[in-house]
Order: sequence, then structure tokens, then C-alpha cells
Amino acid sequence: MTGITERRDVYHVVFMAPIDGDGGCGFLCGRDGVTEIMIVARKGPMDWLPYIEVWKGGHLHAEAAQHQVAWVEFLPDPQAQP
Repeated sequence: MTGITERRDVYHVVFMAPIDGDGGCGFLCGRDGVTEIMIVARKGPMDWLPYIEVWKGGHLHAEAAQHQVAWVEFLPDPQAQP
């Protein structure tokens, strides 16, 4: 058991810039070919790590460990009461 909640309902994610002065990058489901954004568990050097994967169809387009992510927005819960 990893203790990481894997999710397939991510709508929007922004990765932090890897270099100072860079603007980073963001991905939005349904835009620019992005078909799915997921939180997954990956085996790291000492334990499991939460990762964000950005998919364009069947191709993994971008990925980052959770500590490299500045923003995650989830789809609204269809069961939630207004």
C-alpha cells in the first residue's frame, strides 16, 4: 500500500519552472490535444512518490513529481450538492 491517492479526475495542472526565470508550463484537459491528466504512484529511490502524468491520446506527453507542481485543479464532483 502506497498511501498515495491515485486520481484520474485532474482538470488543470501547472508545473513549476525547472530554471529560474522560466515561466513553467501548464496543461488543461481538452486543450492542445491533452486527453487526460492523472495522479499516479511511482516507485522512487526510497519510497513511493506521487507523480502527475499528462496524456495526449495514448502518448505520455509530460510528467513531474508532485513537489515540482505548483497547481492542481480537479473536475467538479458530480455527486456534490450545489
